[in-house]
Amino acid sequence: MRESTGELFKQVLGYRTHVAKELADIHDLAWEVTNKEILGLCKLRIAMILGCDSEVDAMSPPLNSLKVRDLSQWPTSKNFTDLEKSCLRFSEEFTIDVASIPDDSAFAIRNHLGDEGFVNFVNALLVIEQRMRLLIVWRKMFEAVTV
Repeated sequence: MRESTGELFKQVLGYRTHVAKELADIHDLAWEVTNKEILGLCKLRIAMILGCDSEVDAMSPPLNSLKVRDLSQWPTSKNFTDLEKSCLRFSEEFTIDVASIPDDSAFAIRNHLGDEGFVNFVNALLVIEQRMRLLIVWRKMFEAVTV
């Protein structure tokens, strides 16, 4: 079994405890500034897209099992609210090609959450997505070293 994301970050960063603490603090803040269930769904969807199985398996916070089951079909599923669908759409676009996110994707979230809520969501999403990409790269680096 692979170590948790937090454990791998500690292993990679070693004596750079201040860096590890800053990364942990910003990750914690991401979960504080936006809706945890929506961010959890978006995190899970990003993990599915990136093939980050350990993050798919980690699923925190606990999520609605019907939504998890239907996550790959969220556009047509009746189990998701308009806000959740807007956030999932934005998350997919963000993960696949951040430079090509259509304005209407951003406006849909802003219309639900307001300006501050939109900014908080995007910042939280950035933290979650970048943490996952670091995890993927660092795991690949360690596999290359130990092979």
